Amino acid sequence: MASEIFKKEQTLKASTMAAVAERRFDDARALCDTGENARANCAAYLAGFVIEILLKARLIAKFATIARKRPHELTDDEREVWGLIWRRHDLESMLTALKELEVALKTRGERDGIDYAAELKKVCAEWTVYARYSPRTMSMADAKEILERVRRLKELLK
Repeated sequence: MASEIFKKEQTLKASTMAAVAERRFDDARALCDTGENARANCAAYLAGFVIEILLKARLIAKFATIARKRPHELTDDEREVWGLIWRRHDLESMLTALKELEVALKTRGERDGIDYAAELKKVCAEWTVYARYSPRTMSMADAKEILERVRRLKELLK
């Protein structure tokens, strides 16, 4: 393939992932801006993907040693975290591994009058990588609602 975007990166940095998350958010917003229901699924998928990228960036920062290991170097205890970073798309499990994040979001939410922790849990519970295979169509209004929730959360997750 001619494009470098398909090249596998050897290491990912949290800062790089935050920049990528911002680009995917802009992609989702551009799809929403079309107003076409046919673009709603992809907009919603990308919005959830933004959260996945940011949670993985936090996991990489928190578990830097584990993130740098190759699969054959892992202990049994490290495999779960490594899998969340490099193999899985389970947002709820990522959130569980980042317990301190929920505390920080609750504290910030009390100050702002917004339950950020509940909003993040809602996104994590609803979004799934399998949405990319769904034959169903979401309304653009629903996609915009998801995108707005992600907009409020993404700055807090960086």
